[in-house]
Amino acid sequence: MSEIKPVLLRLRTSTVEALKRELELSAHRSQSSLADEMLAAQIASKIRQRSVQSSLDGQAGRHGLESLG
Repeated sequence: MSEIKPVLLRLRTSTVEALKRELELSAHRSQSSLADEMLAAQIASKIRQRSVQSSLDGQAGRHGLESLG
């Protein structure tokens, strides 16, 4: 089981309202659990995107150097 750490986040009013609307449609019991799941998914997505971009940048760099030589 993952460790839970209580934190205070300052969120825009529109973000809180959107979270409340999403909670009404989800099986989650609390805004906290829904927000945690959504943040974890978004962070994982950003990490994958950075990894792919880094890989593409590396390939582009190698190909650029090959064409100079």
